[in-house]
Amino acid sequence: MASAGYGTVYVLGGITVIFLVMHIRLMQRYSKTKDKPNLYFGITCFCFALPAILGILIAAATTVDNLPLATLFYRSSTTAGVSAYVFLNMFAIALAKPDEKMRGAWIAFISFLVIMFIVWAFNPVAEGVIGGTTEFTLTSTYKWPYGLPLIETILALMVVMAVYPISLFFRIAKDAKERIIKMKSLLMGVGLSVAAVAYSIEVTDAISYQFMPVYRPMIFVGCLTMLFGYMMPERIERILAGRAPLGAESVESFVEQFFVHPVGPTTQSQLNAFSKNFGLNHQQIVGRKILFEFDPKSHYEKVIQDFSAEALANVEPVVVFTRRGSAIHSSLNEQKAVKFFCLTQQVSTPKEFSENEMLLPLNDTSLMLDVFDKTLKAHPQGNINVIFDSLSDLLLSFGFEKTYRFMRYAIEMLASPRNTTVFLLNQNAHDSKVESSLRGLFSNQIFLGKDGIKTLKLPKAQVSTVGTEKESPKRGLGDGGKK
Repeated sequence: MASAGYGTVYVLGGITVIFLVMHIRLMQRYSKTKDKPNLYFGITCFCFALPAILGILIAAATTVDNLPLATLFYRSSTTAGVSAYVFLNMFAIALAKPDEKMRGAWIAFISFLVIMFIVWAFNPVAEGVIGGTTEFTLTSTYKWPYGLPLIETILALMVVMAVYPISLFFRIAKDAKERIIKMKSLLMGVGLSVAAVAYSIEVTDAISYQFMPVYRPMIFVGCLTMLFGYMMPERIERILAGRAPLGAESVESFVEQFFVHPVGPTTQSQLNAFSKNFGLNHQQIVGRKILFEFDPKSHYEKVIQDFSAEALANVEPVVVFTRRGSAIHSSLNEQKAVKFFCLTQQVSTPKEFSENEMLLPLNDTSLMLDVFDKTLKAHPQGNINVIFDSLSDLLLSFGFEKTYRFMRYAIEMLASPRNTTVFLLNQNAHDSKVESSLRGLFSNQIFLGKDGIKTLKLPKAQVSTVGTEKESPKRGLGDGGKK
């Protein structure tokens, strides 16, 4: 293989390695957080790595002068690369409009199918060899080889595939109040614009292949810009975010507004919807800090629905810490009386998402504790119900020691007998030593498995005296107290 061919192989090999590293990193983040944007962007990176691998194979086929094999690799490379734009649409929708449920991705998918029909149904033309690699093109009305407007059709469809996610990124940049969100969204929009234009040229050779050393690197630059915008290092985020106190102020305002309007009662039949499962009434549940272990195959969200329904029926506010799109979020998000703090890696400071949802950075446990504190101070009288979903996410993100310290602080902060809290733990996700240590923090423990809900540890102590701030946190049904 000529030296120029080796140069192409080295470049494509480097691109392959970088995109595969991106893919692995994003999939690791998805396995920890279950945030769909990580999944879709991770698949996108894999789809961009495949064309680089197939580009190396095209160079190898060119070296042995095997045009049919090079044509097959070209078609396969185009299929993988264009499919990346379908997942980019899904990534943008999940990031900007998580409630859309991918309806907007159908346009990109149909465009992808049409492009694939053109690529596989019509024979591409070998335009020449550059850098040891055969470059292919299709017929056009404006350039050689003249014929059906296949190049124009592909270019138009790729524009259709790219416009929607680009518009979503720029819309976020326009509407976001936080500077860091604006900059990250703008970087993703600009990066996708550059990558889309450059890759459209790459697929069709819409301009002379002699300009390949210019437009091919731009694909890589555009994708790296997107990745930098999405996975910006925390140190740079802190510099760009400016004054951190603004985040704390927005949390305080958000929480205070929640308690301005009293919670309206739901139905009297729900007064003991949760507590009756354990032979208790509502007043016997108030003040408990409950560890709720569950089998992920069970319908554990129904138990939490009962907990929330009971609280609302007794005219008590409910605050939920979870991920957007989780089973708990999906089961409760239509109840406007429930307040959500959604944990995500997509923000570095608190961001109000809707009138009853605020996004919190997953990696900031001190901020979570601050939210607990502000929630309690914003509602100094009466009962508060807190659902924390889930401890397993914290354990996977921070490890045992940091999660254990956070839990000790959280339980101490929520120790008032007017605060009822449920902490969820996936029983199948951790070893027995970790589970045993976490159980030691709770004097109230329940489990839901295939045989239904069971009481592991739920003493039928006296009814707690609610609303007496002078009462010791360790008295009554609060955790850590002596029974």
